[in-house]
Amino acid sequence: MNSSIPQAFFEVAGKDPQRVAIVCGDRSMTYGALAESANAVARTLRRIGVVRGDRVGLYLPRSPEAIAAIIGILKLGAAYVPFDPSFPLAALRQIYQDCKPSLLLISAGAVESEKFWDGPAFDIDAALDPPPGGSSDDDIPDLMADACYVMYTSGSTGQPKGVQVPHRAVLRLVQDNPFVTLDANETLLQLAPLSFDASTFEIWGALLNGGRLAILANVHPSLTDIADAISRHKVTTAWLTAGLFHLMVDHQLAALRPLRQLLAGGDVLSPSHVGAALRELPDCRLINGYGPTENTTFSCCYTIPRDIDLRVPVSIGKPIAQTEIYVLDADLQPVAAGEIGELFVAGAGLADGYLGQPALTQERFIANPFDPRPGARMYRTGDRVSQRPDGNLDFLGRVDRQIKINGKRVELDSVEAALRRTGLIADAAVTTLQHDGQRSIAAYVTALPGVRLDRYLLRSTVRNELPDYMVPGSIDVLDALPLTPAGKIDRRRLPLPSQTNPIDAVPEPTANALEAQLLLHWRSVLGHNNIGLDDNFFDVGGTSLQLIRLHALLSDELPIALTVLDLFQRPRIRSLAAHLARQSSVRKPLMDANERARMRRAAVKTGSAESRARCS
Repeated sequence: MNSSIPQAFFEVAGKDPQRVAIVCGDRSMTYGALAESANAVARTLRRIGVVRGDRVGLYLPRSPEAIAAIIGILKLGAAYVPFDPSFPLAALRQIYQDCKPSLLLISAGAVESEKFWDGPAFDIDAALDPPPGGSSDDDIPDLMADACYVMYTSGSTGQPKGVQVPHRAVLRLVQDNPFVTLDANETLLQLAPLSFDASTFEIWGALLNGGRLAILANVHPSLTDIADAISRHKVTTAWLTAGLFHLMVDHQLAALRPLRQLLAGGDVLSPSHVGAALRELPDCRLINGYGPTENTTFSCCYTIPRDIDLRVPVSIGKPIAQTEIYVLDADLQPVAAGEIGELFVAGAGLADGYLGQPALTQERFIANPFDPRPGARMYRTGDRVSQRPDGNLDFLGRVDRQIKINGKRVELDSVEAALRRTGLIADAAVTTLQHDGQRSIAAYVTALPGVRLDRYLLRSTVRNELPDYMVPGSIDVLDALPLTPAGKIDRRRLPLPSQTNPIDAVPEPTANALEAQLLLHWRSVLGHNNIGLDDNFFDVGGTSLQLIRLHALLSDELPIALTVLDLFQRPRIRSLAAHLARQSSVRKPLMDANERARMRRAAVKTGSAESRARCS
């Protein structure tokens, strides 16, 4: 195995520099050109003063330039810290202050209103075009134990946790690991944001094995965009979060047929969607991938057999290579097969811990009593599992209040803390809901004495701090939160959400058939009815994944070109209807929403080409 990620990359690039490494829209970049760009970044950063052990921030979208920047950073022995452009500025500031990067690489499109940093920043285009002089061919040191990136996850106190991942953990993931085939014949889709650890698998699974990386640069891709990228770039391997996998099966199942390998996970997979994928993708290996960020993307994987019993949950499988698992009781003793215990993971994929949080690191990364090597550790996942007689694991939920939404970790205590920090409420409790196969957050709050709570203001205030997948989909005001005899919040006694609009107004009548049809879809996707024509989609509980589903539904019915970005820019029914009316009159007959939903369910259930055709 190589001693670092950049050493492995430059070794691959040197063998065949004319081989295509990256495709992105109409652009392509060879391994030789990518190596040259990475060296340019390394020379620039060295001149600026970046040294081994530094952290360099990346405020960049998915792009070839971002990949070159990452390789250049790693060549110097520094670690990269990705900042997600979709996050609110408050969250970005929090991450920036926590990691304190020595430098931030930004794109030319970054504007002053986006500024969350107070230290040096450098334009990526300038970094790719450094002044002549200076060597770029220095020997790369052994970086196996050095951190290669820091990625942030939700923290229970409201403070994000920076997970420090070493080079050895990434190399173990993508080199000589038989849970997936990674070689020069594979084209991997890069769909995950750089701040999501799935991007680790996508990028290095391709570039450290001589394959191609197909970057989907669209910040807000639709299901059609994903389908087009798979077809256009002849993608053979893709990773989808559980929620996105379900949507692709519902709306773009045929587009997945070119894939040889499809990994899905980050949450529980729906058996009906798995069944449809197995029926309609006969040449595709379907893999359920499981793993926390603290163990570098994947810890266990399960190649789903074609004869799987879909009456039981889909297993998360067995540990991948260089990974050990332990199913333990509260005394850290192994439990028998079939008994429930907490999952602990160990091996080469283990992160170094949490940046600047030694106490939390010591709490979660504990001494491994089953490994005699000095300093051996294991990570307490907090996941409840049981082991089947054949060694495969079944995921049974959490021992704490952590959940996954669209593959991203959410500490419910962090959401409660954010609600309390607004100063607009007396107290808060949150729980989760399931609607149409998607998970969302429900909040219950109590008002300050003598103050009428403005739920619209509360939600918009929280949205300025939290990513959209962490913002509660419903907010209910209670006279008092239910308590246990010990005086703690009793979340089991919280009522079902009233599904009311954060704005307490009754929706006004629609002006035309288009507004009425849009309203039906809004209600269907969001799971409640009290929605005003001028309500912001995100203010009434919508998330980015739900917006993608809404786009798929509208694209089925409207003969007008409509992008996901259009929906982001026009998240209100009235303004969207006016925009669509200006472009074109609706020529297709508008199908009843219930009838369309019934037909889609039939398509998933039977997998018949006829029923799918009626839904397209």
